[in-house]
Amino acid sequence: MAYAITLSVLGILLIIWAGSLGGWFWLLTWLGVNLILLGLAHATGHHRLYSKRADGTLPLWSRLLHLPLLLVTWATWHLYRLSSREAAWHEITPELVIGRRLLAHELPGEFANYIDLTTEFEESLPHRNSSGYQTVPMLDGSAPRAEALLAAVQKLKPGRTFVHCAQGHGRTGLLAVAVLLHQGTAKTVAEALALLREKRPLVRLNSRQRAVAEQFLILLKSSAK
Repeated sequence: MAYAITLSVLGILLIIWAGSLGGWFWLLTWLGVNLILLGLAHATGHHRLYSKRADGTLPLWSRLLHLPLLLVTWATWHLYRLSSREAAWHEITPELVIGRRLLAHELPGEFANYIDLTTEFEESLPHRNSSGYQTVPMLDGSAPRAEALLAAVQKLKPGRTFVHCAQGHGRTGLLAVAVLLHQGTAKTVAEALALLREKRPLVRLNSRQRAVAEQFLILLKSSAK
């Protein structure tokens, strides 16, 4: 809920500021509206705010409607990518690789499953055209219901799996925890997180994501009975 409140308040303040400045600054109200819509999406758990398609693309109307915020997100992602010393991806186990959103030439080999968790980015053409591509859109800093997480991991085909969000920390960490628990590689959420952070130290789950991970483990045990 903190994300929802913060984003909505920022959007309202930006609209008020743009109105006080007048002129071309009125264009900032567009970004303000984008922030309010994103805040409402966080408040309601609407992970498909941008209507990302199953093939990893965003419809033209969505790109136009959310253009200011998408441009800010795109620029921020590239600035982080260029300034970060963190590797683009890390191999957790021979069957699981996690990382940030990759450029077209950065894919580390072939994968039976290529899981894209971003809802705000289109996937690079070579990646979304791979046979193992699957999109599980999640809002940045948020988490789906545990049932959705279980459904996602149950769809995975045998073989190597690559999981990514924007930077490969929160959303990626959540799904990777679910994969490790589902595979039996880890028995607890804490054990799974320790394994992930041993290889990719910046992996973090916020309180919402940690709670969903624990709910997933309970659901997983129940489904196994």
